[in-house]
Amino acid sequence: MVDHSVDPSFVHGTDHSDTDRLAATVVTDVQQYWAGQYPAVFGAPWRDLDGGFFSVDTTGTGSPPPCAADVQDLEGNAYYCGTVDAIAWDRAALLPVLREHYGDASVVVVLAHEFGHAVQQRAGMNLGEQQDSTRLEEMADCYAGSFIRWVVDGHSQHLRIDPEQLDGAMRAITVFRDPVGSSGTDAHGTAFDRVSAFQRGFLDGPRRCADVTEAALAAPVPDDPNLPLDAVLSADDVSGYFAAFVARRGGRWTAPIRRSTPGCPESTGPVAFCAPPPTVVVDRAALAEPHRGIGDQAVTTLLASRYALAALTELGRPASSVQISCLTGAFTAAQPALSPGDLDEAVEIVLVSDDISRDAHGTSSLTGFDRIAAFRTGALGGATACGA
Repeated sequence: MVDHSVDPSFVHGTDHSDTDRLAATVVTDVQQYWAGQYPAVFGAPWRDLDGGFFSVDTTGTGSPPPCAADVQDLEGNAYYCGTVDAIAWDRAALLPVLREHYGDASVVVVLAHEFGHAVQQRAGMNLGEQQDSTRLEEMADCYAGSFIRWVVDGHSQHLRIDPEQLDGAMRAITVFRDPVGSSGTDAHGTAFDRVSAFQRGFLDGPRRCADVTEAALAAPVPDDPNLPLDAVLSADDVSGYFAAFVARRGGRWTAPIRRSTPGCPESTGPVAFCAPPPTVVVDRAALAEPHRGIGDQAVTTLLASRYALAALTELGRPASSVQISCLTGAFTAAQPALSPGDLDEAVEIVLVSDDISRDAHGTSSLTGFDRIAAFRTGALGGATACGA
């Protein structure tokens, strides 16, 4: 991850720990990135942060950083303080936790996001109404994505990120999504909003970050209670959607037989598809974990991916992992009562589980990043965007 670290002596309040060395290395390379990119995007020179960087032990009683009245105000957080042009982070309850759960790349994306706000200030993007808050946060995610691409492509002096580490960074982004039903001037967006913005920056570069906001896919309504697992498994919405999909393409839909384990010979995972005859095999015990840990929509999304494979098989089309993930996204966005919480549950299971993209042989070479990219294509463009 870090080829060689940067001495954190320039960071106010540093304890010279490995965590602060990582943070110091990140902010050094992010400033190098914007020194080259800012003039190209905005037509003006880049100016390094005037107020510097602050490392804070939020379990202690030291001096608070700028824009905070107390060290506890920063607990579990990092932020850009526009009044003094500085970035502060919690080295006790944020960065170590991120590293433990999501890897070092998660620290990179979080601090690169805060630099995105410094970019916005320099470019004169002022915060207005509440909806602008979400847009600015998504723009910062987009700028973070553009920096991560620069690192992945090997341009960073000190940092290296591989595909597995990239997936960890994206998972960290989803952790900081807005709670369902929340509102306020510090809104950051849903998990779908955030990974979409990040991927736009990663794939298209920083010039596209000014237009990151996508059309809302989920109605702004409170999330429904988590349905019992048996109720999710007995619903027929998934089969109905893919029956219509096959019919629109001139095929004849044969609803798969639904049964419990043992599974299909060449397939693995909590839900599997095999033919002939068309059969969806459900491992109820294996589905209990995503149902409990993520939510009912995670189970529905896993089911939808196997029905997507069934539909492609019925049509005699090659069923690639990309097409399966894409059609799963198309189904998700087409659900009439989709809430932001449902959409975020779908995003989480797509990001963490390659069961979503397994083909007829039970294999998938897609990373979480690739699965999300294909899922987004279907969610935003519908089934026709999936090339099936």
